[in-house]
Amino acid sequence: MKFIEFAHPEGGRFLVNIDHITSAHYRAGDGEVKTRLGLDLDNRQNDVIIFGEEADRTWKMLQRLLGES
Repeated sequence: MKFIEFAHPEGGRFLVNIDHITSAHYRAGDGEVKTRLGLDLDNRQNDVIIFGEEADRTWKMLQRLLGES
């Protein structure tokens, strides 16, 4: 199983099994608009939205993991 880890928006760390991600929505930041990554998860978990540098880092990690499979 492959997992991604990132800072949870409400504090702490969050681990997500990539097999539970049904879709990911990435929008790069521009000027004062922060980068945004939304992860739609299956029915077992709540959806998550990540902003800023953590969104960039998580998006790159997710792309790398998906490229390995």
